[in-house]
Amino acid sequence: MKEILVPIHSASEAADAAARAIALFRAEPAAHVHLLNVQRPLPRHVSRFFPRGELREFHREAGMAMLNPAIRALDDAHVPHVDHVLVGEPARAIVEFAQAHGCGEIVLDEPAQGLMSILRAGSIGSQVRHLIATHAADRAIPAAPGGSTEPA
Repeated sequence: MKEILVPIHSASEAADAAARAIALFRAEPAAHVHLLNVQRPLPRHVSRFFPRGELREFHREAGMAMLNPAIRALDDAHVPHVDHVLVGEPARAIVEFAQAHGCGEIVLDEPAQGLMSILRAGSIGSQVRHLIATHAADRAIPAAPGGSTEPA
C-alpha cells in the first residue's frame, strides 16, 4: 500500500497541497494519506517557564490550525487521512517521518529557482529535496501542475 506524506507549513498552502493529495489518492485509492505539520520549538528562554504538557498542547493546537484547511478539503472529498503534528526542525522532521512511515511520495511545493536553488535555501520543500538528495536516491516523480512529489 502506498503512503503519501503531505507536509503543510502554512494554512495558505493547505488548499493546494490538499488538492494534489486528493488527485494522488484518486489515482491510487488504496493509498494512505498523512497530513503533517512541524512546529519549530520555542526558544529555551521561553519554554522553561511552561510545563511540558502545556507546550505539547500549544504546539498541537498551532499545528492543527495549519492542517485544518487541508483536513476539511480531504474530508469533503472523502479521502481518509491521518493527521500528525511534530515539533522540531521542519525539513529534517519531514524526511525522518517519511522514512519511519515508509512514505513513497512527499507532496512538496514548487522547487526554488535561481540563486535560492543554488544556495539550497528557500522553502522547506527545497530543504526537504536537498536532504532527500543527500541521504537517499533522488528520483523525482512527476506531479500535478504547480508542485512536485518526491520519493521518500
